[in-house]
Order: sequence, then C-alpha cells, then structure tokens
Amino acid sequence: MKKDKQPAEHEQQQQSAQVEQTELEKALTEENEKLIAEVERLTEQNAKLQKTCNRLQSSADKSDTYLNQLVAMKSDFESYKRRMSFSAEQSKAEGAQTVLAKFIAVCDDFERAKQHLTDDNLKAFVMVYNQFTDILKQCGVEEMDVMGQPFDCKRMNALSKTDCGEDKKDIVVDVYKKGYVIGDKILRYAEVIVGA
Repeated sequence: MKKDKQPAEHEQQQQSAQVEQTELEKALTEENEKLIAEVERLTEQNAKLQKTCNRLQSSADKSDTYLNQLVAMKSDFESYKRRMSFSAEQSKAEGAQTVLAKFIAVCDDFERAKQHLTDDNLKAFVMVYNQFTDILKQCGVEEMDVMGQPFDCKRMNALSKTDCGEDKKDIVVDVYKKGYVIGDKILRYAEVIVGA
C-alpha cells in the first residue's frame, strides 16, 4: 500500500505544480498585458508631448522672428530719428544762413549811407549800424579779413586786376564788397581788386 500511496502523492504534487505553474503563467500574462497597456499609454503620451513640443518650438521660432523684426524696426526707427534730427538742425542752420545773408546786404546799405551823412546825423546812424553789426556777430557771422592778403579763390571773387607793382602781385589791394562767414561756411564771397 505504501507503493500505491507514492504514485498518488506524486500525481497530486504534479497537479499542484501544474496549478501553480498555470497561476504563475496567468499572473505573468496579466502583468505582461498591464505592461503592454502601460507602454501603449506612454507611447500616446509621448506622441502628444512631441506634438506639444513641436507647437512650442514653432511658437518660439515665430517669437524669435517677431523679436528680430522688432529689433530691426527699432534700429531703423532710431536711425530715422537721428536722420530727422540732423536734417532739422541742418535745415534750421541753412534757414538762419539765408536770413543772415540777406541782413548782410542791409549792412552794405548802412555802410554806403554812412558815407553820405553829416556829423549830426552820423552819430545816431553809427549807433544803429554798430547795433546791427553786433547782432550779426552774436549770430556767429564774421567779416573776412582779406585786405592785404594773398588772393584765395575759395574765399574771394576777383573783380579786376590793377598794376600796383611787383610787391603787390596777387595781393588784395582793395575790397569792393566785404566777405562774411558763419563757422566754416561762407555766407558771401569777398569781391576784391587784386594787384597784378
């Protein structure tokens, strides 16, 4: 009887091992299915994250483009402001020079009138003339000192030449109209007689 008992026990152990193996396979299969489901879920999330990253990268690229355009526009605007400021200053200076050049003609008239006045009227006239020339000086207008200087075609217009001897050759011997400058700009060229 002992012998009969052993095969039955052995068979029972085998059945018990098969049940355990089946349960283990079932548990492993369930675990494997859970892992496959988790991988699929993570793959979907990865795809969504990739789309989100692509959208964010696209937005970042657009932002960079807009920022670069804004920086370029700001630079262009700063250049425009500088050009306009320079242009305004230049126009202002040119306008002032035009007006001052017209006042120089009035100054010439004062000088010619001064030669024809008598002593009584001359004092009052000279006061007005001096006040007028002081205003021109305050505006930066300076009279060219050309008398006795070598002729300079960049600052003077020669009306004629006169024979004054070899020592006066190409030297200004008479000034018909005074020349005036403001800064380094010539308002009116001096009209002169040059020695020959």
